[in-house]
Amino acid sequence: MPLNALQQANEMAAIAAALCSRSPITFPSSRSTIQRLAPAAMAILLWTANSTVLSASGWPQWEAYKTRFIQADGRVVEHSQKARTTSESQAYSLFHSLVANDRKTFDKVLQWSIDNLAGGNLEQHLPAWLWGKNKNGKWKILDSNSASDADLWLAFTLLEAGRHWHSPRYSQLGKAVLQRIEAMETAYLPGLGPMVLPAPSGFDLGKDKWKLNLSYLPLQLIHRFIKEGNPILWRGVLQSTVSLLEQSASNGIVPDWIIYEQGQKIRSDNKQSPTDRIGYDAIRVYLWAGMLADDDPLKKTITRTLSTDCTRSIVKTANPAGFNTALAPLLKATRQYDCLNQLRKTVNHAWKDNLLGSPALYYNQNLSLFALGWLERRFTFTRDGNLILQNHHEFD
Repeated sequence: MPLNALQQANEMAAIAAALCSRSPITFPSSRSTIQRLAPAAMAILLWTANSTVLSASGWPQWEAYKTRFIQADGRVVEHSQKARTTSESQAYSLFHSLVANDRKTFDKVLQWSIDNLAGGNLEQHLPAWLWGKNKNGKWKILDSNSASDADLWLAFTLLEAGRHWHSPRYSQLGKAVLQRIEAMETAYLPGLGPMVLPAPSGFDLGKDKWKLNLSYLPLQLIHRFIKEGNPILWRGVLQSTVSLLEQSASNGIVPDWIIYEQGQKIRSDNKQSPTDRIGYDAIRVYLWAGMLADDDPLKKTITRTLSTDCTRSIVKTANPAGFNTALAPLLKATRQYDCLNQLRKTVNHAWKDNLLGSPALYYNQNLSLFALGWLERRFTFTRDGNLILQNHHEFD
């Protein structure tokens, strides 16, 4: 009989642990089991054997990321972008600190976000998306519009932090942010249904036309919000998102930005979206899809929709290392082990001081923290959007 998913994970984890400790490996007794595990195990173990993140001393990549990008006061700095801070960078850092069970960093990042992006009250204000130095040299909010990609991760992470750390305050904040998203960042699109817009303003183009970004909408998070928020709204958002993914993917390539117009075919915003490769924003669509729970009824459909010739159009040494790493979960999910191994080879040379690339860029690091954290099972998602964490226990 075929191994179930848990058995396979345990077998592969045991082999990985043995390799990392250089201790003898006890292989499964069944030859058929070995044959089933071999392609996946070798591809994944080659990743972990050559990365810095599998370690008995915590999460070295996260520690290096904190040192490089997070100030002592909790502000996340994008050094390559005029030292700006975005709500996205703050939300992602909250998620990674939750995964790392790093509550001290979590609290600092959260408080800085509340004080500087949300006017001191996250229950009443969604965070402004952009903070930096203005023309007069003053550090302040540069654009008060919020960004739903950050806000969804913020709400989700606060809800999960409340659950894992048994904190009513985090749970309350998460629910408040989710309610603000429902009130300010959703709209009903005729001919489609309810949808999350990229921001409260600027994306309703008039005449039943909207500009959308599918990388803003991880399906795992939507599953979670169905339980925690307005279930009718979020079930509709889920259906709309899946429909747009299926309509917009051309040969497996999803545009960074799409234009939805009632009664018209979905089209790419050609000014901002490449058509022959996966773009800057859209790479996250593939990352989120690969990390869906294996028993999620949507996973097979979505990963099939996003499947493309990785050897021709995805795995390119010219791609930033973080972009290549972001594809690893999807390649694993679709059993493209040869591509996974080829992709690994393009990434291995990019490690320096536990970060990817030189210089180490903010976006690259976040893509790889998500992808490698999931690949190493530091975190996974259930089919209904709950977060399963490796480094947490009930008495923290």
